This record gives sequence, structure tokens and C-alpha cells, in this order.
Amino acid sequence: MCRFMIFFAAAIVSYALTPAFIDLFEGGGRLVKNYKGDMIPQGIGIMFSIQTLLWYALFLLLFKNGSANTLLVQFAITAASFIGFIDDMLGARDVLGFKGHFKSLFTGRLTTGALKAIVGLLVSFIISSNLTSNFLETVINTLTIALFTNFFNLLDLRPGRAIKVYIFSFLVISLGLVIIQKAVVILPFMPLLGIIIGYMPYDLKARCMMGDAGSNVLGISIGVLITSTFGLYVKILVLAFLIGIHVFTEKYSLTDLIKNNRFLNYLDNLGRS
Repeated sequence: MCRFMIFFAAAIVSYALTPAFIDLFEGGGRLVKNYKGDMIPQGIGIMFSIQTLLWYALFLLLFKNGSANTLLVQFAITAASFIGFIDDMLGARDVLGFKGHFKSLFTGRLTTGALKAIVGLLVSFIISSNLTSNFLETVINTLTIALFTNFFNLLDLRPGRAIKVYIFSFLVISLGLVIIQKAVVILPFMPLLGIIIGYMPYDLKARCMMGDAGSNVLGISIGVLITSTFGLYVKILVLAFLIGIHVFTEKYSLTDLIKNNRFLNYLDNLGRS
């Protein structure tokens, strides 16, 4: 019960603090054009990792037996948010996609996208090495976590889209964990879920963008949740799905796919201004 109280408290505090972060970014002139051409703050998702420090510190004080998993989740969130924030602040938008970033890298130009991919792989490997000692499973876990991180970057092109997919994914995974009687694994992720839900109304109303600092957190947390709980065959299926999505988005627009599907377009626009 106490853990669920932390979830609700995290949501309320996040909702209350988001305007302060918006003002902070606006005061610093950290504004970019959104899909409508409006100038709004980008990179607000850095607040996810900042707030989780408070809640996970409380989590560790209250639940000593969950400390290892909690620290692993906090490491993943902090590292992913930090490298995403660098991309939000310094990234150029003239190079897109894995192919474009690594093509630039091989010609001697380091982009923040390539840096994000390299660091993301290293972080994913460190996490995976803490989950298993099996070489094959370590490789699968590493790729799954890294590709999930980037997948949510690909989703974060319209207000609320990435968060909707995150909440749906979290609910589906939670249901699967309840069925296989591993629901306790969800608990260290509850403060983060609360923070994201508290922030969501501002994202939906296009008051701000969480940027890679936020979408990285969404992606890596789902990646860690799946790789730390499900069996090898499930993870292989998930990895195959992620590879397929990334191959698709190198050639086609995910936004166009959603826009041209009546049901997906309805869900995508749900709750927006």
C-alpha cells in the first residue's frame, strides 16, 4: 500500500512542479519549434530523472529488500536522461536516423545522435551484464534496451504520443507479470510511472516537450522491465519487433502510418488541444 501511495504522491508532485520547469526553460531561452510551428520549451523530461532521485531515495529507506533493483532502475533513468538532454541542448537536426548519424561519424563528424547511440549501447550493456551472465542473453538484452530507448524517441513527435504508448506498454507488461506471478518486479517502476502521468497533461496540451531527456527514460525503463523479467523466447520476439520497427522507420514515416489509420489517429489525437 505504501508503494502505491508513493506512486500517487509522485504524480501530484510532478503535476505541481512541471510549470516551474517550463518557466525555467523559458527563462533560459531553451525554446524550439514544435510540429505546429509554436515555440515551446524542449528537454523538460530531465525532470523525470531529477524527481526519481527523491522518490527512489525514499523507496530505499522504506524497502531495503528492493535496493538492488531500485538502484539499477535509477542508474538506467539517470544515464538515459543525461545523454538525451545533451542531444536536446546541442543536437543538430540536419542529420536523421541511425544511417545518417553513423555515416557522419565515419566521415569524421561526431553528431549528438551518434554519441547518444554509442553511450546508449554502453549503458544497455552495463544493465544487461547485471541481469545475466549468459553471453547470448546479454546481447539480446543489450539490443532490446537500446532499441526500446530509441523507439520512444521515434514516437515523441506529437504531444502525448510517446506517453500513451508507454502507459499502454506498462499495463500490458504488468498484466503479463501478474499472470506469471512476478508482479513484485513492477514496484520499483511505480514512482517513475507517477511522475510521467503527472507531467502528461502539459505534454498533451503542447505546453512543452519532454525531448530525448524524457523519451529516453520512457524507452529504457520499458526495456529494463522486459529484459529483467521475461524469458528468452519472449525477449527474442520483442527484439524482432523492435528491429522491424527501426527498419521500417529508416524508409517510412511513423507519423504518416498513424495518420492514415483511423483508429490509431483517433488514439493519437485523444486528449490534445
